[in-house]
Amino acid sequence: MGSLLEDRSSSLEDMTARLGALINAVPWVGPDAMALRADWSFRIRPRLMDCQMRLREEGRSLRDHAEEQDRASDPAGDVADGGSGADGGRWADSGRGNGGVGGPDGLLRAASTPQITLAALSVPLDAASQGVVRVAGAIGDALGTAAESAVEGTGLITGAVGRARAVAQQVSDAIGTDSPLAFDGTGLVLEPPRTSGTITVDADHELAPGSAAKPFGLDADGAPIELAPNTRYEVGDHGTYYTDGDGRVVYVEATGGGGAMNPNLREVFPDANYHVNENVFYSTDELGRLDHMYVPEVELHPDTSRSQSIQSKIAERFDMTADGDTESIEFNAGHALARQFGGVREEINYTRQWDEVNQARSGVDDNIYAYESLMADGIEKHGHQYSYETRFNWGDEQPPGVGPDQGSAPWEYVPESYDVRITENGDVIADNTLPNYPDGATFDD
Repeated sequence: MGSLLEDRSSSLEDMTARLGALINAVPWVGPDAMALRADWSFRIRPRLMDCQMRLREEGRSLRDHAEEQDRASDPAGDVADGGSGADGGRWADSGRGNGGVGGPDGLLRAASTPQITLAALSVPLDAASQGVVRVAGAIGDALGTAAESAVEGTGLITGAVGRARAVAQQVSDAIGTDSPLAFDGTGLVLEPPRTSGTITVDADHELAPGSAAKPFGLDADGAPIELAPNTRYEVGDHGTYYTDGDGRVVYVEATGGGGAMNPNLREVFPDANYHVNENVFYSTDELGRLDHMYVPEVELHPDTSRSQSIQSKIAERFDMTADGDTESIEFNAGHALARQFGGVREEINYTRQWDEVNQARSGVDDNIYAYESLMADGIEKHGHQYSYETRFNWGDEQPPGVGPDQGSAPWEYVPESYDVRITENGDVIADNTLPNYPDGATFDD
């Protein structure tokens, strides 16, 4: 029974991750879409995760009780009767009737959660959106049914588990196994890793940043500090941080671009994933440079703030030589995701971008500005839906004084090229590689 509950906890955790990916991938815009995603992020998903943790903890507790029973009971007696040995009365004393954790009544009562429902939506949904609502409702029904069945006795728990397994299969069938990402070879993932515990870092916690401008989890030199493994850290306005088995931050959920900038989007963790403002995913490489960006649903955000000071420090000119000719090449502070689409003003959202890639040029359609204009026009005038994905390719060719040995900031590096893929209403309309400086050019010392 203990192993079974732990297994169901893992299944529920997997369902939660897969359902979250489906919700983020649904091509649906408008206030009802935003309401559903907010409901998922702030109400449904946290309750599912809480249920996962309770199931896992109660499963472990039950297995511990069983081991204690075996040790304490007379080897010649019938352990199943619960009447032998010094601890033989544990279930009789703490089980059905008084709601103790030791018995089946208390066990699933502690792990139960209220049925989860989604508010009625006020506009017709496409088939994918309706699938999200049906799957979420089915998960809620299964959890409620499992809890109700459990209090009727251990014999019915198997049936409840079977129903939960059937719901898991429904989720698998609805979501499928294909990733929405077009580019491989990076570490980008769309869901946080599994964790075994949560730590709330309030103002009095020893790990609390010294101020709102200080990042969490990094020392004064910007190096990651030691954290607990497989743990979720809730750090107020700074965000939520997930560690792996080595205690390294590998996933961050954060907000940015507001009146006060998020310091953890200014100084980033290497080899980490970031889910920012609910609408964009980033991954970083071993040097903290942007590795991959994915926006499942591009939206217009005309009021996003700009930071002129950050853009000024990133923009730079470098002399580059190609075919014997030297030219001064201008690199803009290029947004990975434009401000008009909600791209944040913190450093995580910038790379040094060749002005011919960043800006409109006469007769040239393959540049970031042209892509952004196409999407903005399609959303505003025609109600089209877009996904936007970029892989950042970093070559060995870098400006003088920029490199790991110089302790360079991620934004100081110059990408070799960008792989860009855009879909419009589900159809691929751009799948190109954009070089970030003239072909064959090298930086002058």
